[in-house]
Amino acid sequence: MKRPSFRRLLLIALPVLALGLVLGYYAALQVLRQQITAALGATGEVERIDVSLDKVVIEGLRIKASRPGWPTTDELRASRVSVTPDLRSLLGGAIVIRRIQVEDAALTVLRSKAGMKILPALLDPAPKPHAEKTAAKAETRNANSLPLIRIGTVELRNSRIDFYDATIATRPHHISLDQLALSLEKLRLPDLDERAPLQLKARVAEQGTLALNGWLVPANMDSDLKLSLNNLPLKLVEPYLFKGKAGEVKAGRAALDLHARVSQRKLSAPGHLSLTQLELGGVAGFTREALAALARSKGLDADTRRPVDLDFSLQGNLDDARFSLNEAIYAQAGLASLQLLGLNVSSSRSGKDSTSGLGSVIKGLFGR
Repeated sequence: MKRPSFRRLLLIALPVLALGLVLGYYAALQVLRQQITAALGATGEVERIDVSLDKVVIEGLRIKASRPGWPTTDELRASRVSVTPDLRSLLGGAIVIRRIQVEDAALTVLRSKAGMKILPALLDPAPKPHAEKTAAKAETRNANSLPLIRIGTVELRNSRIDFYDATIATRPHHISLDQLALSLEKLRLPDLDERAPLQLKARVAEQGTLALNGWLVPANMDSDLKLSLNNLPLKLVEPYLFKGKAGEVKAGRAALDLHARVSQRKLSAPGHLSLTQLELGGVAGFTREALAALARSKGLDADTRRPVDLDFSLQGNLDDARFSLNEAIYAQAGLASLQLLGLNVSSSRSGKDSTSGLGSVIKGLFGR
């Protein structure tokens, strides 16, 4: 009996091998599909998940609010999410995702006294009952056994972020960012302990523009970020300029350049603030006209609509209970208000020192 030639065996084996690889890859994509579904948590839901030979596409993603008091009904919504994995990684070893593209997303971010909260349903699990502590400890011990996932790039297109700040008022202050484009690279899960380059552009309150560039380490928030804001309506940020009813913004625009660095939980953020077309309704209980009269009585220029340019620096230890970023910002806003009265006041190097310097100038102005 004539034996089949090596060439014929090869012609038979290659298609079978290729088919096996395709089936294996497709099966791996199905596993990835299941992992994505499980990762969405108890409040996550999707309308549809499609698996092709090169990606997993999620349509109609929704993660509902998982905590009482969340300012919106959802933590995240997205019309379409595309996950493109690396072929070889799905066949064994660490999972490598080349790209995650998110389109038409709406993300809610909440800042409270407990810190910044982003997707708590996924990133901040609810405390477990006492009866489950043993299981929770076992889960912690097995954390190192979780698969390593490397993500090349996460992109957001035509998206929006609704930022709510509950640290400055009883009712959270809302700032919207839309027309948002974001690129975040080199994520290593679950540790998130590597530098991730970040680029973000957005429109603020349908008028201003925002650009943020640099890098951050999500695990410990070490970062080096440059922020640029232009044509920002001052009325939008009035709660950050005046504490309580200490003042009122009638009109005005702001531009801000800030270079913020965080290392070992220590913040250093020099910046420059420009205010134009500014009109104040009152500062420290005084109307603009009363302030002008007070300034004239002190021999000062009383033009409270003057442009203001202010160099400043925010510094502090983020773990120090005495450090308040809000208080530091109030101090810088106070210095800007004094410049409107013709006082040549410069910012000192820390929020605490700025407040002290501001207090001494106010005492001098009011003769106290």
